Amino acid sequence: MPEFFEYDPLYGIRTELSWDEMAQEMTIHRSSDVQAAVDLAKAKANDDVYSKRGIKESWWQYATIPPIEQLKLRAKGLDVGNPEHFKRIVEEINLNMPDLKTTQGKMFGTPRQYFNTGIKSRG
Repeated sequence: MPEFFEYDPLYGIRTELSWDEMAQEMTIHRSSDVQAAVDLAKAKANDDVYSKRGIKESWWQYATIPPIEQLKLRAKGLDVGNPEHFKRIVEEINLNMPDLKTTQGKMFGTPRQYFNTGIKSRG
């Protein structure tokens, strides 16, 4: 059973650790309740005026990504702050995080599926 370790009230991330005496391994668990972000995203997605107004004003909020979900993206090698990762992050949102979308629209059409084989290419 994990032991309480830390709670970040700013981002709502709870960090716990567990120690396996037999394996001499420590595991860090991070979690957060993202329901408020999902509810807000759903409300914005169901508001046609919100997206249309944004597009008319030259902006379009596609999704809201809570910090815990950003950590999950980072674990997949995707950095929200890196413009080179933008298209792949949108594809990831379309495939695995559709509840975080703030629009009914779809950027970049049908997303591609990526599979991590654990094999690094040489080149």
